[in-house]
Amino acid sequence: MISTVQIASEEKAALPFDRLEPVHLATAGTIGLYYFDYGTDARMNPNDPGDFYVVQIPLSGTARITSGAEEFDSTMSVASILQPGRPATMQWHEGQTQLIIRLARQSLEEHLQEILGSPLVEPLRFEPQMELGRPAIRGWREAVELLEHEVTNHASITADSAAMQEFDLIVLSQFLSAQPNNYSARLRGLAQSLT
Repeated sequence: MISTVQIASEEKAALPFDRLEPVHLATAGTIGLYYFDYGTDARMNPNDPGDFYVVQIPLSGTARITSGAEEFDSTMSVASILQPGRPATMQWHEGQTQLIIRLARQSLEEHLQEILGSPLVEPLRFEPQMELGRPAIRGWREAVELLEHEVTNHASITADSAAMQEFDLIVLSQFLSAQPNNYSARLRGLAQSLT
């Protein structure tokens, strides 16, 4: 589903979901796309994003992110990644708009196991900062934008579950390859062995 939400701080009332043109994403829960518009400063302390990896890409404005021992500014050039089992604190600043990409943990880990050909020895963990200017990340972002375009325009591909499953796998594969994680070395080694 692509939705638009506005969050409010304690000083200002929250605006409701924009339900005028909800768009549903036919991916069996693997990938979700959302737009969030922060009309004012807001602070969030999600204890756990659940069974999802959540990529937060600022389209305008900035946010201060604390994830474990790391603290950094999320800007239009640096996205942030929230991860299962890792608490985070977010301070969104007035005027921030974000594209949120939610990736199902189980689907991502199962896909990684298929690529590696063996069970995971530890939970999948990503670097919490995503440098949006890196070529590999730009390629992943282009795949997400294509998916977003197809969904927004109600393209016929969204009604084809097999095609959407393949699209999901492309987005997941590119994410695993592009964003540094605790399996990156094994993935690079596997890629080199195949060339």
